[in-house]
Amino acid sequence: MKNKLTEAFGHLEKADEKSLGYLVNALERNNQEGFDYLEFKLALFQLEKMEITGELAVKSAFATASAMGVDKGHILHSLDRYMKVLQQERTDFDSALASAMNRKIEARKKDIATLEAKISEFKKEIEHLQEAIDKGEERIQKAQDEISSATGELEQAEKTFHATYDLIKESMETDRQLILNLG
Repeated sequence: MKNKLTEAFGHLEKADEKSLGYLVNALERNNQEGFDYLEFKLALFQLEKMEITGELAVKSAFATASAMGVDKGHILHSLDRYMKVLQQERTDFDSALASAMNRKIEARKKDIATLEAKISEFKKEIEHLQEAIDKGEERIQKAQDEISSATGELEQAEKTFHATYDLIKESMETDRQLILNLG
């Protein structure tokens, strides 16, 4: 009966095949014994396949139901029952969808928020590290400036010392020559 029901409802435009199969299965699982709305729907479908449509098809299907002792009230009552089955399937689907949304989307949103918080912390750490790097580079530059200054001063001191040394040594050598020449 399931395949026939799928065909009977399958002519609906824009009906998703997977959803149609799921809903038809639910109707089939809840099918009552005897002639009711589902059998009425199948009778209409069979008549449409024979190109009997509209009011004539409905009257012919109802004539079949009447021959089986089924009245309009029974068909409408069973139609309402199947509508409740469909409504329950929708409620169950919506609940499962909400759960899946929570599991797949909300959990991902939480992951994103957690990652954004970590990234923010990492950025702060990077800022602190950059500050430490900047201070370290300033100290290096200051030390290099001090080295340059000290090197210049020491080289100047060396130069002046050696020059003075040479002058004194020369003076002493001159004095030596004078003393040796004394006689």
